[in-house]
Amino acid sequence: MKIVNFIVMLPLCVLALTAVPTAAQQATPAGQPEPAAGAAPPATAPEVKPDCELHVFPTLEGTAITTGWGVGFGFVGAALDAEANRDHNVRDAAYLKEALGPRLQLQALRGIDIANELKFPPAQVIFETPIADREISTKAGARLTPSTAPCYAELLVTQNFYHKAAIYGRSLNNRFIFKDFRTGKTKADLIKGRGGNGLTHFPPTSTDETEAAELDLRNTFMKNFLEFSKNLHPKP
Repeated sequence: MKIVNFIVMLPLCVLALTAVPTAAQQATPAGQPEPAAGAAPPATAPEVKPDCELHVFPTLEGTAITTGWGVGFGFVGAALDAEANRDHNVRDAAYLKEALGPRLQLQALRGIDIANELKFPPAQVIFETPIADREISTKAGARLTPSTAPCYAELLVTQNFYHKAAIYGRSLNNRFIFKDFRTGKTKADLIKGRGGNGLTHFPPTSTDETEAAELDLRNTFMKNFLEFSKNLHPKP
């Protein structure tokens, strides 16, 4: 009798097992083919870049001047003062070129929404190599790149100037040029301006102050750009 019952129940067990879907079948919605083994996931849509371009040119320049009380005593006093501070000026200029070189200027500007600060539409910000010839960087009204984008602008840093005065203390001044080609002209007006703010730690007096001094320099450089961009479009 037990053998007969087993023979009767066996087909029912087989039917029950075939009715249970596998894990892969459960994960695949009805009516859709199963993904092929090893198939790559569906590609995501490519990032859409803005149509506008903003090209940024850093500067190679670095100038330093220390002035003492002698500048208040006419031409002779100024000449004696310049001679007394000649070594300081050479040393500080060399350090400025290193501590605020092209790479570090661009590093500082990456922390700012440059296009927005310039009241320019959302743009691809393209960092360019510096231009050594001042006749080109400060006077050329044409585009400095081969780009033909209709929405196009250029920002140039044209001066890094460190000044230490006996009365006013230490400061960093930067000059900038903004060129906007959105009007379709082949030449743009050179909108020139500057920014200047005081320094607290630069130049360092010891190696222990180097990091703080260079951070101070880059932060002041950013402040100077923001000052320039604010005056570029003054509030009515």
